[in-house]
Amino acid sequence: MNQHAIQYLHAGLSVLPAHVQLKFAALSQWKPYQHRLPTEAEVQGWFGNGQTGMCIVAGAVSGNLEMIDFDLQAELFEAWRQRVQEAAPDLLPRLVIETSQSGGRHVLYRCDSEIGGNLKLAQRKLYLPSSDEVVIGRKAYKPRQDKEGRWHVILTLIETRGEGGLFLCAPTPGYELVQ
Repeated sequence: MNQHAIQYLHAGLSVLPAHVQLKFAALSQWKPYQHRLPTEAEVQGWFGNGQTGMCIVAGAVSGNLEMIDFDLQAELFEAWRQRVQEAAPDLLPRLVIETSQSGGRHVLYRCDSEIGGNLKLAQRKLYLPSSDEVVIGRKAYKPRQDKEGRWHVILTLIETRGEGGLFLCAPTPGYELVQ
């Protein structure tokens, strides 16, 4: 893990230790790393002791890095990939793609210009028979009632991690680099 973290740092990425189950930075004060890269000594201290979770802060601090997150077992990834292949066949091979612990996909790239914050790009309303909590794709949802009295949850299918956002990444257990 330490070697990967140092490689990510040398690639200009703000890499931090992560709580794998919480999907969050394992530092009480991680916000400064939204604006500055950690030092090599900090990275070695964090990852030199058996730390298994790793995350990256997106945005300007990581060279305008943005990540598209395809959730729910990457349900929409293949359709997206096909459209990108048709529209810009040279683009797809230049993207970094990894699988996530829930069977999703992360697509990473850097932009020439400033990127915005995290965005939800595709969602779906799923109607349920009751107010009972439901688990979908390893995530628990508490249903809400709409104005017609129907119980539902909103599932996010595609979202981004942009300026100031962070995401778990390979080689965290459950995450694998595939391209």
